[in-house]
Amino acid sequence: MERVLIVQELDAPRPQRRGRRRARPVAPEEPEQVPVTRVTVTGVALDDTSAGSAWLGQTLGDRERGAQELRDATRIINRALNALRAEARDPLVQEIGVTKALAVRVGHGTGDELAEGRWTEASQLPQRHRGRLDDVDPQSRVAAVLAGRDEVHPAETLMQRARLDAQHGRDAEARYGLRAARAALEEEPGPRRDQLLRELVAIEEKLG
Repeated sequence: MERVLIVQELDAPRPQRRGRRRARPVAPEEPEQVPVTRVTVTGVALDDTSAGSAWLGQTLGDRERGAQELRDATRIINRALNALRAEARDPLVQEIGVTKALAVRVGHGTGDELAEGRWTEASQLPQRHRGRLDDVDPQSRVAAVLAGRDEVHPAETLMQRARLDAQHGRDAEARYGLRAARAALEEEPGPRRDQLLRELVAIEEKLG
């Protein structure tokens, strides 16, 4: 199935003139409007509006099918971001996830509609739980790291990157990342070595 990725920037403020070399004073005011990027990922071609409505109903009615549609679309977006990051040599170009989106819609429309960010029929999905970040206690480890009483082991950063690579089908990158994480634990064991090794092994098992 051929998919098309359509990217549009909405409500973007006028960029500042380049070349300004000095800071300028500013008055207290409301925050400036920030740009919002709308990304559309097309899916299977449908015969007509009735077929589109039937597909939408089936997708919304089947939780696993809907989740798979979101995973497939997110993976395509992140493949494009990965290519952009590599070509721009900019490590700060980051992947996106469903939980980070302002809104997620599933629907159908004509080619012209989708190219313009419109649709014939769509439903906006409820806001997804934001994952483990919701469960972080800011008074615990975060505070300890900021105060210098604790630190994030290099292996932890490498393992999180490997986990993300694995989620988006970049198995080779994930394996190289885990190899580097294991080497980091061997060279700098640290107080959480055993816990981190267990997490590393769990990721390796998921990769097969």
